[in-house]
Amino acid sequence: MQMKRMNFIFPALFFTFFSGIGTISAETSCPGIREKTCKDGKNMKIVVMSDIHVMAPELLKKEGKAYSEYIAGDRKLLKESSAILEAAVAEILKQKPDAVLVTGDLTKDGEYVSHELVSGKLLRPLAANGIRTFVIPGNHDINNPHAAEYDGDTSRRVRTVTPEEFAAFYGDYGYGEALARDTASLSYVAQLDGNVRLLAVDACRYEDNDFAKNVSVVGGRIKDATMDFIISQARKAEQDGCRMLTMIHHGIVRHWKWEDKAMADYLVADWKKCRRIFSENGLNVVFSGHFHAQDISVYGKGKSAVYDIETGSTVSYPLPVRNIVLDGDSMAITTWHISPLMKDSSLDDKAVHYAREAIASIVRGLTDGALPHDIVEEAAAVAGDAYVAHIRGDESMTEDDMKKLKATVRKVRKHSFKYAFILDHIVRYLHTDQDNTGDNDCIISPGRADRSR
Repeated sequence: MQMKRMNFIFPALFFTFFSGIGTISAETSCPGIREKTCKDGKNMKIVVMSDIHVMAPELLKKEGKAYSEYIAGDRKLLKESSAILEAAVAEILKQKPDAVLVTGDLTKDGEYVSHELVSGKLLRPLAANGIRTFVIPGNHDINNPHAAEYDGDTSRRVRTVTPEEFAAFYGDYGYGEALARDTASLSYVAQLDGNVRLLAVDACRYEDNDFAKNVSVVGGRIKDATMDFIISQARKAEQDGCRMLTMIHHGIVRHWKWEDKAMADYLVADWKKCRRIFSENGLNVVFSGHFHAQDISVYGKGKSAVYDIETGSTVSYPLPVRNIVLDGDSMAITTWHISPLMKDSSLDDKAVHYAREAIASIVRGLTDGALPHDIVEEAAAVAGDAYVAHIRGDESMTEDDMKKLKATVRKVRKHSFKYAFILDHIVRYLHTDQDNTGDNDCIISPGRADRSR
């Protein structure tokens, strides 16, 4: 989640604050990963990671003002990113899944040296041990003017990568074995096993990045030509008797009420149309990332249901990784966390602090001069609680949470009805898991998808 560049927009208000898995629903229990051989989508084991945001260590030549200012606006465990991914890969090697999916934002800001590190070293043990790994780019990864090195008080731009270089770097991670490639983007299709295919969708807008203005576009969109590719490949998969799993960086289904108003950059543009097209073409399961949150959200009913399984970041709280087991038409989903595997026992605390401070800085910037300092800090704390609950997943607003919110809203309302309204609604929506799906551990299976968003 790129906190320093997100815009919260409301009407008249601004708050900078498988084809064919079939009809599916979620239950609140989930078995462990099963030790069976993958065959035609039965007991196939998949690991999903997202937003690994690796920063090559040599980019931080000397700590100082320049890096501090960057991290203050984009709070991630960047210095620990390589060690975190190494720990995750070591654990994945023990689990021996059939495939690993990484749903974008492989690097801090698309630095050439970071891509070298990720593709050439950090993910290499997976390939070396026969675990097939598939990636797509995120908004950070290509043609990024924010690619930089930090040396005390100064920062300097460093080489980023082109789309062609990205595909070359990750030839061993999907692009080299693609059954089909989209000519309008870095989207592709790959065969996971005898009857399961992967549709990897590139919805990033790296061609719109502006080096002169130092702008890296956060939002995403699916080009018309790419959507044609998606539809044709979904139909081909159906003709070939294959089920299709999809991965994409940006969301297709909103994960909390007002996300499309407050944080639209975390959904693809025209997301309602996109999710309808996915639904009509049997693209029922979508693995996404971008928001750095653990959340499973569903749109539609019956065979038209689309599940957007959003996975949090390995460099943000709670450092999650998903395990998926396909067993016929059902999927068992479990979550494990990287922090217990690390030598640094304070990693979770640091990650939670980063998450809270990211929200606090937004609240402070929004309300500067409009509210007394003590009320601003109280509002920031309440908003921080809600954000941490949402990114952890399985959020539920307790009676104590509600009391704190109401008390803070009353204080804010004395100074600004607008900010009180925004705070009240954003906190409630972030705290509310509307689908009751089970964001971390669940089973989704045919025939009972009955919720609509």
